[in-house]
Amino acid sequence: MSIENITARILREAQEEADAMKAKAESEKETILQEARAQSEEITSKSSARALRDAQILKERRHSVAELEARKLRLAAKQEMIDESFSESMKEFASMDPEQYTAFLLKQLEPFKAQKGEILLNARDKSAVSTKLSEGLAGSPLTIGDETVPIQGGFILRQGAISMNASLEKFMENEKKEITAQIADILFS
Repeated sequence: MSIENITARILREAQEEADAMKAKAESEKETILQEARAQSEEITSKSSARALRDAQILKERRHSVAELEARKLRLAAKQEMIDESFSESMKEFASMDPEQYTAFLLKQLEPFKAQKGEILLNARDKSAVSTKLSEGLAGSPLTIGDETVPIQGGFILRQGAISMNASLEKFMENEKKEITAQIADILFS
């Protein structure tokens, strides 16, 4: 064999080996790329799923917060309507006929008629109903006081150092505690 043949054979074998190595490298490259694509798709899929789940959770939370705010607003509106109804009741008391109002006060004083005490009224009631109230309390140790008190209506019963608040404000406050649920049922049923 000649040197040219040997050289050609070496070159051919080297080329075949290079081609085989290149084919093997291409095959390994393709396998690595496929694995990388698969991992990339898996990561993308997991990230998308996580992002969708996070978005759904965020949406549900915002919805819950919005519902809570709406309930708060509805409750505030209902409470405002209840407060307004009590305010209207106070106005009704203020505009009540003096005879009816005196009867109301005498009814409130009924449990105390046998006790000694001084009844304090606001300035308006003192001038409007004190005479009729005194007539209704005739024979009782209760008297109408000379001083006035800063209340919207009703009275303060002073018995020595003890004073009992029977003002309309206190009366309404007590009634409000007892009948707010009933008013809410009537207004919002």
